[in-house]
Amino acid sequence: MSEQQITPQEVIIGILRNYIGEDIDAEKVTLEANLEDLGIDSMDVVEIIFDLEETFDIDVPNPGDVEGGNIKFNTAQDVINIVKTLIDQK
Repeated sequence: MSEQQITPQEVIIGILRNYIGEDIDAEKVTLEANLEDLGIDSMDVVEIIFDLEETFDIDVPNPGDVEGGNIKFNTAQDVINIVKTLIDQK
């Protein structure tokens, strides 16, 4: 029996679920889900970034420090895209 590999996407969704509002159903954490609508505030985003950096051994830049400011943490898909890009750059 082979073990099923957990994808980075599944790990990221799991991390995001740790920060959703108490009154939000975990199943609402979809790729298109807006983080703010899930009850994730800016302080949660900071904690999420720390979790992502530790989990994937990456350095996530502060969106304000990136020229052009093209890093967005609006949806789960945004977070997944950023992490995949940073992993690929390692």
